[in-house]
Amino acid sequence: MYTVKVFPDEKTGPIRDLHGVGGGPVTHHFVYDATPDFVEAGIPFCRTHDIEYPFGLGEFVDIHCIFKDFGKDENDPASYNFTFTDEYLKAMLNAGAKPFYRLGSTIEHQPIKLYIHPPADFAKWGRICSHIIAHYNEGWANGFYMGIEYWELWNEPDIPQCWTGTEEQFVALYAAAAPIIKREHPNVKVGGCAFADPFGPLAEKWLTAVREQGLPMDFFSWHHYFNDPPRVKALSARVDALLEKHGFGGVESIFDEWNYVCRWDTRLQECYDLHRQAFQCAYMAASLSALQSTGVAKAMFYDVQMGFANSWNGVFAPAPESAHAAAHRPLRRPGYYALKYWNELKKLGAQVKAECDCPDLYVTAAVGADGKTALLVSYFNDDAGWNQSPPPEAEFRFEVPGGALLTARVVEDGRTDAPVPLPEGVLRLRGNTCALITM
Repeated sequence: MYTVKVFPDEKTGPIRDLHGVGGGPVTHHFVYDATPDFVEAGIPFCRTHDIEYPFGLGEFVDIHCIFKDFGKDENDPASYNFTFTDEYLKAMLNAGAKPFYRLGSTIEHQPIKLYIHPPADFAKWGRICSHIIAHYNEGWANGFYMGIEYWELWNEPDIPQCWTGTEEQFVALYAAAAPIIKREHPNVKVGGCAFADPFGPLAEKWLTAVREQGLPMDFFSWHHYFNDPPRVKALSARVDALLEKHGFGGVESIFDEWNYVCRWDTRLQECYDLHRQAFQCAYMAASLSALQSTGVAKAMFYDVQMGFANSWNGVFAPAPESAHAAAHRPLRRPGYYALKYWNELKKLGAQVKAECDCPDLYVTAAVGADGKTALLVSYFNDDAGWNQSPPPEAEFRFEVPGGALLTARVVEDGRTDAPVPLPEGVLRLRGNTCALITM
């Protein structure tokens, strides 16, 4: 039997906004509405990348969807098509989530690329971005006052599926656009660039240019897909060191794409299959706990749109239509509960010290102002990959000074968010499962 010890008086900092997601609550061209689920999970941020894939359906979020004819006057409101993007962002706010707006284009896997080429005029592209910000934050063009804080320039410009230009062209695009945005909207945060490889040559060139040219950069965003949560701790430390090396030690590190991938090869479908199982909840909970111990300021899981229900979306599943031509609510997959349980910690507020003598148990504990305590635990190991060799079933005794164990809810194969007894403070867990414990 293993022992989990919690020290409610030893606060280590706030529970952070790590349970953000890619995509909004109303997706698949407004067919599915997960607003109640977003509210219950307290989703803090929704990133606007790959929205209504592919190509934003010609109507959503992407620059080419909003400003359809690059030859038109960027200062004329009539040149812009905000219609469906307005509705998409309003749905996020209605669910209590803040948009994290990616300016640029959706990934393109087809052999002939359409919208990921360098713009014909970098400064004009920057002015278009500025007008989009003005529409959503300053009421321009019959717009809104949404107060969107984060504006990310491009996505993964270091891979050919997202950028067909050279590294130098991308650096020049940022150098032209970012100062325009910051000059016109000094209160927003601008940065990027959602690098697939934050340690690659483009990220290095970009950081060097930002430093040497004094370009605006309020955050550094990066991506990684992995099967072993300890890896993200090591990567985050390397990102921190990279930023420190370039003189940006105080800049936010934002990890805005992550999900379970064991290998990017013909076995990727097996990863997709695991996304729909209880295993995914344990993986996500372990990853959130690992991220909490890093310098990452915010994180966003990829992805919760229903268009990815057969691949990346381990959070929601399709549901039968409740009425013709009406939005209907998706079903919850096990991964949803990792986000919901993290929100239970977030609502309490303060992380407190917790430790366990089991190397495969990830535990994050939080305490509220009223003394209520909760723990998110994930008994997880995927060193063999594809859930081939989960750790053996084990018992864990929870010790909390002055605390009475009240409830445990478990997500494992065969039962999801199920209440389980805690006789004498002991919980038995199968390998690659997770639980929320409240006291």
